[in-house]
Amino acid sequence: MLDEASLSAALAGLCGTSAGADVVSAFLFGSRIEGRAHRESDVDAAVLLDPMLGPRQRFEARLRLSAELIAALHCNDIDLVVLNDAPPLFARRVVREGRRVWCRDARADHAFRRDIQLRAADLEPFVERGRRALLARALR
Repeated sequence: MLDEASLSAALAGLCGTSAGADVVSAFLFGSRIEGRAHRESDVDAAVLLDPMLGPRQRFEARLRLSAELIAALHCNDIDLVVLNDAPPLFARRVVREGRRVWCRDARADHAFRRDIQLRAADLEPFVERGRRALLARALR
């Protein structure tokens, strides 16, 4: 089973190459980082990409980084998330609970963390209201 140190080294190493030139920062999160990994656990990784990249460029970067990470880890069970495109509540969870293993631009990373906290906080009351309505409907 892959340990946190080898995952961190592989992801950070990848970000430092030309394949990771567009990566602002990289995170590991999920069961392997939280100590809940089992035989079927995948590798959960997230990258914050240069905000100047368009949707197609971010998609291509995700494919390229996923392929490189699969090759580096000799593991096909990789779930790589682009934080620029992730829902705010999910992205907030990654930056709060995950481990940042690499950072090229501390200012851009901090700006994203600040902005995603604000966006998630704005969205949270609406999500909670929807959850309560769904639960009330299920209990009828």
